[in-house]
Amino acid sequence: MKRKPRGKKSNFFSGGVASSIIYQGILEGVLVLGAYQFGLHVGPHIDNPALQHGDALTMAFLTLGLIQLFHAINSKYLHQSIFRKHTFSNKWFNGAIIISALVMSAVELPFMTRFFDITELNGAQWAVVLIAGLCMILIVEIVKFFERRAGKR
Repeated sequence: MKRKPRGKKSNFFSGGVASSIIYQGILEGVLVLGAYQFGLHVGPHIDNPALQHGDALTMAFLTLGLIQLFHAINSKYLHQSIFRKHTFSNKWFNGAIIISALVMSAVELPFMTRFFDITELNGAQWAVVLIAGLCMILIVEIVKFFERRAGKR
């Protein structure tokens, strides 16, 4: 509210929006592919390539879903940190995040694993998924911090 509004002739992608979309999209891809690679080379089914591939796909799928949840929170503020008082003040947004997280957790139900053709993950694999998702928040917040310090935004 302290910044003046965007001008009528300015583009939606001005003010750093385009560069944010590009680097955050690349970051999402790297994190998802990293989780997939981890799933291919580490895990309980290392002796069974078909199950190992299933683990890797499941990890990539869940990482992408978790990143999207965290990214929704991150996207509330283009320039400011999400670690502020009002980040979770919108009850509808909070409800949507909670419902989405519950839907993602349904992959732990045996009939859902068969329905979606995914595998059950162990604790270490879930930890990788969670860490990859949290990296999205951490890296974007670090970039925002340095942009604010540099006076870009």
